[in-house]
Amino acid sequence: MNRHIPLYEGQFDTNDIFIISAIIILYLLICLSPKIFSKKSTSFLLVFYSITIASIFDNSIGAHIFDYYDIMDGKKYTIMDLVVYLVYGPFGYFFIYIYERYKIRGHWVLIYLLAWTFVSLLFEFLNVRLGVFTYKNGYKWYFSIPIYMYVQLLLFYLYKLIIKENKVI
Repeated sequence: MNRHIPLYEGQFDTNDIFIISAIIILYLLICLSPKIFSKKSTSFLLVFYSITIASIFDNSIGAHIFDYYDIMDGKKYTIMDLVVYLVYGPFGYFFIYIYERYKIRGHWVLIYLLAWTFVSLLFEFLNVRLGVFTYKNGYKWYFSIPIYMYVQLLLFYLYKLIIKENKVI
């Protein structure tokens, strides 16, 4: 029995092109941005966190019991379904990068968190419009608000706990 995972489902179309383009642009922006983290491991951890947390949420609420949305072109699992997670890496990186670069502190942190939640919702909307995500089983865009806020608060907490407290930045 031939058990290979196809590159994409159906045809290579707009959503595939968008994801690959976004990945190239976002990682290029990371490479071109002035370096503020003294260790490459910090950048790696920020990117890895975002890829991992997106995968965890997508594979819990987007599949199995809840099945609130499909990723890419349908139910079949493809290489492009894995590639999608790479697009989230730069979001965690830039979330902390901007926070550190512009020294966002005090009550501005809440405003910053709300702004990133709004940016995340806009990116999700774009992904829905381009066919990267397809909502189903009653899922609404505003269900994502507490998820984005939780993920960002958790990243703040982990960043402060592991990186800042250990002077790893």
